[in-house]
Amino acid sequence: MINSELRISDSEAWKSELEDILNVDEFLKWLAANTVIQNWDTYGNMTHNYYLYNNPETGTFDWIPWDNNEALKEGKGNRGALSLSLEEVDSQWSLIAYLIDVPEYQEIYSTYVEQFSEEVFTEGKMIEAYETYYEMIKEYAYAEETGYSYIQSNQSFDAAVQTLKNHVVERNQAVQAYLEETN
Repeated sequence: MINSELRISDSEAWKSELEDILNVDEFLKWLAANTVIQNWDTYGNMTHNYYLYNNPETGTFDWIPWDNNEALKEGKGNRGALSLSLEEVDSQWSLIAYLIDVPEYQEIYSTYVEQFSEEVFTEGKMIEAYETYYEMIKEYAYAEETGYSYIQSNQSFDAAVQTLKNHVVERNQAVQAYLEETN
C-alpha cells in the first residue's frame, strides 16, 4: 500500500487506504520521539530493528521498535542519526519519506516532536532522572573491575552521565530551532 500509485494520483484515497492497514498516527509519534532523542540504528538508516504487528483488535499493523541500544547518540561510523526535518530521507525509506511528503502528516509529526520535547524529553525531567540514577548506581559503577566492564574509570563513568545531560540540552535546542524553522 505504501508504494501504491494512488499516492501520486489520489492522495486522499492513498491516505485512507494506508490508514486502514497501518496505524499511521502511532508510527508518526514513534518517529518524532525516536528522531528527537536521536537513534542512528533504526528505520531510516537501517533495514531492521522493528516489527509490524498485525493487531487483531484494530485490524491494522502497529509499529514495534526494538534494539534501541544505539539511541541517545548522534551516530557511529559513517551513519548519523536522522535530522529533525527528515529532509535527507529518500524513497529507500518509503514509509518515512512518503508520509512526511504529506503536509497533514508533516504537521502531525512536528506536533509530536514539540509535544515529546515539552512533556517527556525535557531538560528538567531528564537531568533529574540522570542524577537520581547516577546517585543510585555510582558506587557500583565505581566498583567495576577492569576487563569486566566498559567503564574505564570513575571519571569516564561521570563523563558519560554528563554526556547524557548535555545531549538532552542540545536536542531540545535543536527541536526549538526546527520548530522555529517550520512555523
